[in-house]
Amino acid sequence: MAATLPFVFYPAVQLPMVSFANWLSICIWIVAVAGCAAKVPVHSVEVDDLGRFEYREPNPGMSGIVIGAPHGGSAPATAALAQFISERTGAGFIVAYGFQSKRISVEEPVERSYWFQRTAATPSQRRSVFAEFTTILKRMTHGSIDFYFGIRHRPAVEQDDRMQVIASGFTVEEAEVIKESFAAARDRAVGLPAVEKLSISLDPVEPFSWREPGLLHHGILMLAERGLSVRVPARFLTAEHVDVLGDILSAWIKEIEHLVKGKSRSLPQAEITVMDLGRIDMIPSRKAITGVVIGAPHGSYDEYTAELVKQLGLRTSLATVIARGFTPTEAGGWRINVNRPSEMSYVSKREVNSLRSRKIFDAFKQIVVHAAGGELRLYVDVHQYGTDDTIQIATVGVDSQQAARIKRVFQRARDRLLMGNAGIDRVELLIEPLDSIEIGAWAAKYNGILAVARKSLHIELPLQSALRNQKSRELYTKAVSELLAFVLHELGESADSMPSH
Repeated sequence: MAATLPFVFYPAVQLPMVSFANWLSICIWIVAVAGCAAKVPVHSVEVDDLGRFEYREPNPGMSGIVIGAPHGGSAPATAALAQFISERTGAGFIVAYGFQSKRISVEEPVERSYWFQRTAATPSQRRSVFAEFTTILKRMTHGSIDFYFGIRHRPAVEQDDRMQVIASGFTVEEAEVIKESFAAARDRAVGLPAVEKLSISLDPVEPFSWREPGLLHHGILMLAERGLSVRVPARFLTAEHVDVLGDILSAWIKEIEHLVKGKSRSLPQAEITVMDLGRIDMIPSRKAITGVVIGAPHGSYDEYTAELVKQLGLRTSLATVIARGFTPTEAGGWRINVNRPSEMSYVSKREVNSLRSRKIFDAFKQIVVHAAGGELRLYVDVHQYGTDDTIQIATVGVDSQQAARIKRVFQRARDRLLMGNAGIDRVELLIEPLDSIEIGAWAAKYNGILAVARKSLHIELPLQSALRNQKSRELYTKAVSELLAFVLHELGESADSMPSH
């Protein structure tokens, strides 16, 4: 019997209550903006009678920068904002109409787990137009999406007036500057008092309940070098507010453009390599510590590891290399292992070598060595798993006495951090060669990134305990960062001083 594709269904979204007068005003405003931009051609593309895209390419001075409104039909004010910002800044814009009402995703693909899953046989069965969306974006930007700014509405039912923003491709320091620059742009604007009080929550500076892992790990925020996905509270998406908000967002995006184009050299910045099936982000050491790198080769498949490694890099000042994508969704039902030259199917559970996995591993290895600034003396590979509730560390170049000391440092850090944090699990640590562990990382030791470094740690964090919720992830990120600070001194790999804890 043929297997069927387990489609991802997107829940219906409660739309903001907009009176007919407000709706008509917004529509007139859209027409006026479009008229002002008549000198620049606007293109329209229909997709299988399911909906359409309207788009305009960016001006030369804003090449690679696009403003998107994925729900332009159901939230017309977001389409108006995208076109207004495009006219003010010279960025391109793309607006999707008609797809959300049919529960068809625009900014992310249907997730896939196995190679034999079938794609939709007819247009009526489709659940994503991500392929068409990205084809248009690449055409608009001549193959390089430098910055994508997506605008969505935040339903009034959430009863929170903050604008929620998910960032991708920016360091934590850059994200903090982005948040500050919004407040500055808002405060410079002359408009309604309500808009002047609009504030933002920006992940990862301050994580919030709205999570879109598909956007970050498989969708437009994975594909674009840098990006922001913004949810604007419904009360600000009315004809009364939208023009003032358009001014604020236009000024804000011009400030962000300085970061995107590398015009601000005083902040740590990621070096981003976008590949056919994913991306690899490298953030250099903030204190020029050489020879040591923390990696997240499965930053999408091991969902929490990308942000966790970014935070470890911030806390330890070590260089980080984070891969996103390369999952069965991007690779036709196979997972590219990234940290070794192989891929695997979750049907047979076996690994096979391939040309594409070799190419991706070679790129990952080259970026890790570049991040090390020369010889890779110590490499730390961070993963998550779901079959046990202990932290497991496979090692290369570590003896039993060193492992025992590393374990004690972790235990002391964990117990201290757990004081006053009721409800967070007390997670045990097992480390080679002191302890017997389930996940020995033998493939990566034999033919992968763990064989490149003189010494290596392969850390597996349990999903159901250490990574169970935001508080647990924050606590165990701190505990692991203290472990790493000790490891550098214990293994004699510290080229520079580490921050104290």
